[in-house]
Amino acid sequence: MCRCRFLFSFCNMKKQGLFVPLLVLQLAGFSHPGHAQDKLSIDLAAIRNTRHDLNGLNVSGFYHFSERFTGGIEMNRFFPVPHGEAKISAWDFDLNFHYLLPLHHHLYAYPVSGISHTSDKEVSKLPLGEAITERFWSFNTGAGLLWQKGKWGLHTEYLWTWGQLRQQFFLAGLSYEIELGHKLAKKED
Repeated sequence: MCRCRFLFSFCNMKKQGLFVPLLVLQLAGFSHPGHAQDKLSIDLAAIRNTRHDLNGLNVSGFYHFSERFTGGIEMNRFFPVPHGEAKISAWDFDLNFHYLLPLHHHLYAYPVSGISHTSDKEVSKLPLGEAITERFWSFNTGAGLLWQKGKWGLHTEYLWTWGQLRQQFFLAGLSYEIELGHKLAKKED
């Protein structure tokens, strides 16, 4: 009976598009707590969708599971631009993971992988024109470079999304690391 319930809930999650995000979060939770860095990084970047020539803003927060492995949530807002007889814009929410590979002193390369949920909106320029919204899930893959000096870092990434639409993104921005409070309390003891 227990196996049937598990299988039913597994199939139900898969249908609702929740299986992959929950699996990724569960796997991230298995990382050894003794290696946790007790750091968060907050990122702000400019992003460009090369498929539709959309420019936008990327805001993200990453948890440092270890010295090299990070994972976080990213939000992208692509501002409206004319596209034929309509204006298009988009929101994009990502769950991405990075694995930092040291290259030289403060320079790191990293692969990117994760998932994203996109909401594209196309609004007709004509009076009383219709608005079409399209929502879909995708897988993210790509690579990036990070130059880290102290708590500040500069990063750039090139990403591909694989799903209903295949898209490419270029991102460049600034990040800042924050130490979590409970690590500081341990040092004082």
